Amino acid sequence: MVNERFIELLAKKLSDEIDEREAEELKYLLASDEECLRQYDFFKTYWIQNEEQYSNGDLMFQKIKSRIGVNDNINEELVVSKGIKRISWFWRSAAAVLLIGISVYIFNDWTSLSSKKNVVTNLEVTEIPSRVKSKITLSDGTVITLNSQTTLKYPAAFEGQTREVYLNGEAFFDVAKDHKHPFIVHAGNMSVRVLGTAFNIKSYSNDARSETTLIRGTIEVTLADRPSDRIILKPNEKLILNSATVGKRSVNNDVITAPNPDTVHTNYTLTNLTYLKPNDTTVVETSWVNNRLVFKDETFGEIAKQMARWYGLKIEFKNDKVKEYRFTGVFEKETLVEALVAFKKIETFNYKFENETLYIY
Repeated sequence: MVNERFIELLAKKLSDEIDEREAEELKYLLASDEECLRQYDFFKTYWIQNEEQYSNGDLMFQKIKSRIGVNDNINEELVVSKGIKRISWFWRSAAAVLLIGISVYIFNDWTSLSSKKNVVTNLEVTEIPSRVKSKITLSDGTVITLNSQTTLKYPAAFEGQTREVYLNGEAFFDVAKDHKHPFIVHAGNMSVRVLGTAFNIKSYSNDARSETTLIRGTIEVTLADRPSDRIILKPNEKLILNSATVGKRSVNNDVITAPNPDTVHTNYTLTNLTYLKPNDTTVVETSWVNNRLVFKDETFGEIAKQMARWYGLKIEFKNDKVKEYRFTGVFEKETLVEALVAFKKIETFNYKFENETLYIY
């Protein structure tokens, strides 16, 4: 059985988050435990194979930060995506599956233990309405950008061994480094544990799909209905959770039947960030931070959920066929009517406003 402490130290080592004392501790574990050494060799090889691919993570993060609140002068044309498909390389699937498989033997409900050690009776609550975004700074220096219709609960000052917050909605986290006090975000069915990193979480309570996108550093994710699974993300990777499917999970679109289907309620996919165009720095998952509504090969139904929060109204479909139309595009300063006109130039549908609700048919 692989030591849980070893996995934590390994994650720090691979993401350059390890201090001198921890490095000595890792060295001792490698020298005294052959199983730890074997796992170390595997993870290190997997990490180095893609080091060049992910070497621009910090640069991309800096570009995203520099563009927050700045309007770009790029006028993107709305286009229809035709047959966009992602290629899932075998080695990537195998590595992701092995990461998850190993986790069954190394992890045992640390989230519940940390919660018991850090009982917080009074939490600050920040609620963001529709059509509004906000940025807050926590007591430890962590900066969080909150999207529309988002609620964040957090202590006025962190105490105990961990720093824990609770999210319903979407937020971009730039976590202050603190090796001794991991930062944990509880969002719906998942808990995201970090030390010092930048990532995006999208987890609205009324959406079946949740996402965690890593920009810089490293994070590990656990699921409430499978606490023994431990999923480690590298920069430029995204974890997608779907709660609608029971008894299955997937990695890079390869569906895997869980050992105990009756107890599983969430399937998940590990994939890469979504760029709007080849050789473009526009990241779809974090574009909202820069006040841009960006979507790539998404259904009208999924886009409508974002538009409802973006424009602050309710949207209902009266035609299931229209709901499945797929679009790629960018909205920045467009009004709702201008956005609908742009869609109508590509696909045929009608709409009407009634009682603060947009009906599309």
